[in-house]
Amino acid sequence: MNELYEIHTHLYGCLHVDDILWLGKRKKPRWEIFENSYQRIFGHKPNIEILYKENVFTDSVLNEKQKEILRSFYVFDDSKPIGFLNFQICFDFIIALSHTDPDELKEIVFRVVQNQYEKYSEYRMMFSPFISLSEFEEKVISLIEGFNQVKKIFSNKEAKLILSLNREYPLYERQYEVLKEIHKIDREKILVGIDFAGYEEEYPPNKKKDFIQKVKKDNLFCILYHVGESFQKISPASSIRWIEEISKMEVHRIGHAVSLGITEEMIKNKIFVEKVSERIDHLNYLESLYNQGESWIPIDFVKSLKKNIQDHMEIIKIQYSDLEYRIFFDFREYVLEQLRMRKSVIESCPTSNMKIAGFSPLPFFISNNLEVCIGADDPGILDTSLEKEFEIALSLLKDQEIIDKIKKNNKKYSCKSLQEYKNN
Repeated sequence: MNELYEIHTHLYGCLHVDDILWLGKRKKPRWEIFENSYQRIFGHKPNIEILYKENVFTDSVLNEKQKEILRSFYVFDDSKPIGFLNFQICFDFIIALSHTDPDELKEIVFRVVQNQYEKYSEYRMMFSPFISLSEFEEKVISLIEGFNQVKKIFSNKEAKLILSLNREYPLYERQYEVLKEIHKIDREKILVGIDFAGYEEEYPPNKKKDFIQKVKKDNLFCILYHVGESFQKISPASSIRWIEEISKMEVHRIGHAVSLGITEEMIKNKIFVEKVSERIDHLNYLESLYNQGESWIPIDFVKSLKKNIQDHMEIIKIQYSDLEYRIFFDFREYVLEQLRMRKSVIESCPTSNMKIAGFSPLPFFISNNLEVCIGADDPGILDTSLEKEFEIALSLLKDQEIIDKIKKNNKKYSCKSLQEYKNN
């Protein structure tokens, strides 16, 4: 066991081949989840028959060939194309094998914490949006019971739970009300935070402003938010604005924020697509900044861009002109200044970011003096560990002192430390 604090990892993303095999043998898989996800991206169904042809779920002990076949379905390695939806296919394979009934949840908690190498870890979990609130309550309580059980078995390790709420309104509000009631009976305070994770591009964070303020006022949980991780259906400018909007709400930690590290080569002469409503929101945001005294914004040009948007359009294609190209980087500098001023904390996951977005923004974060933590995200799916992530970070940053500072940040900004600070 090491002394590290893991503060960005997902419970079912921590599963390895023996755990996946256990799930696959336990109950009949819900293959339609995986097949539908796969077909939406690749246009045809996956070859799950090979799992049965090779007796993957029937043999009592797997040989290396069988293990590699199983791994090929859920490990998001370099053989698979980058992008969040391609990553999600791998996760959907695990979801298809799982049923998240109470017994399964408790066993998964045991297996994951048993293999936990870190002194402290926060595990995130999100449930299907199609279950009832009573089912949601039952599953969360089962997780808490599971964590309480392993606490007695593995007393040298500490494991906490983060619930990732569904991004869809009003479901996240209803789920949160359930969590507030559970908090009253969670004597060991296993559940320490809420999170928004998963596919983000249809869910502008400004829609959750009132909700996040309510959660902050209740002061029961840390608030974590994945944003700027994926930006295939929104422009880079809008993605960075979303990061700024979440930072302004002063959540406790921001997950990924990859779009901040976009380079000139990534946007020069490229065409981006987003909803017209999102484009207008961004231009209005620039206009509001100008009205607040940000004179670097060429306001007449911004107004002309807005005027040229046709009313009947739903989707707009954007190719930055030289002037808008300059506005983009000026806006990013403004956002960076705001992040530094608020001391916003970013959770960076090097392997995850490189495999989903194609690059790690970690060096950019450090060179711009941002507060950074490091997480493994989904170590089973990404074939990594927190220890490996720090090794990768060292290869990127080439400065052990910075790595040591980030390790301290992981502890400093953990939900445990934030709660202790709050209680004192």
